[in-house]
Amino acid sequence: MAESTNAPNANEVIAQLRYLQGLYGQQYENIQNSIASYSMSATALQRNMELLESYGSVQNSRIMLSGEGGVYIPGKIEKSETVLTYVGGGYLIEQQPQQALGFLRENQKKGEQLLSRMLSEKKKLEGDLMDIEYKLNALAYQEQQQ
Repeated sequence: MAESTNAPNANEVIAQLRYLQGLYGQQYENIQNSIASYSMSATALQRNMELLESYGSVQNSRIMLSGEGGVYIPGKIEKSETVLTYVGGGYLIEQQPQQALGFLRENQKKGEQLLSRMLSEKKKLEGDLMDIEYKLNALAYQEQQQ
């Protein structure tokens, strides 16, 4: 019985698998970068939450403000009943420290949910990449045997 002329040959299948491998590899790299970015922002969020938790005890304290690059400027934390909270899009809102802390905790929960989804997607992509690698190796082995 003659083979169908519509069936892809091994070289076409290998090319398609390599193309998919490249796409999945890019997605995997993007997710890894997103996880790394989240980790950095989660650390900053945690520091801000710790600062708000101790807000009452640091009022009227002298501090050194980091100007980045090793420059520090002396300052003083004035007593205030409110703080400014960044809510995104370049906007700040004035809130009481406990409200701001609640807002940051909610952001932390959402971030943890996002991280969980990213880790799940990363694991799925790892599996897909391994499957593609397995198929490529099997095709290469078949080519060697023929």
